[in-house]
Amino acid sequence: MAVMVPAQSLFVSEPPPHMFGNGENEKKPTWTNGNWLKSRFHFSFAEYRDSKRSSFGVLRVMNDDLVQPARGFGTHPHRDMEIVTYIVSGNLTHKDSMGTQETLGRGSVQFMTAGTGVRHSEFNHDAEKPLRFIQIWLMPTRSGLKPNYGGREPATPTERDGRWAHLAMPVSSQCTPDKPVPINCDANIYAAE
Repeated sequence: MAVMVPAQSLFVSEPPPHMFGNGENEKKPTWTNGNWLKSRFHFSFAEYRDSKRSSFGVLRVMNDDLVQPARGFGTHPHRDMEIVTYIVSGNLTHKDSMGTQETLGRGSVQFMTAGTGVRHSEFNHDAEKPLRFIQIWLMPTRSGLKPNYGGREPATPTERDGRWAHLAMPVSSQCTPDKPVPINCDANIYAAE
């Protein structure tokens, strides 16, 4: 089921840079926003509380994040959550306590099973271009899973051009390198441009 959510109905968060280990905001011509981060929350998250928007089925969080050049989220913990990130533009560098480090670009998808606990960071290391990504948190089928991480680049640059591309599907669906990323919950994620 595709649902259209008007942009004006989303909560906008622009947290201070020190909260995530960043230096002060800078007024640079390459910045597209005055704050290092502009997040648009679809559901209650961080400082936003709305009992009518706490989740939708297994979907707990869906944030549209705009990160300015040379900024990011310092190392922080997660537990018992399936996290899927779709890179809209720019390059996202992920580093975690499992020893994984990877940079993914436009159209790529990363997934992480936080399970029994993982610490990670996410950064935009580009000195000139902003990074925009959609981060989705889903409730796992069970708690206490073994932490896991993976990333996939799009099969072709036009795979989402005018059609739905299947980004994520339940682990039980036997994902393969040419299929969607595996997640430990009953959900399928698609994107189109």
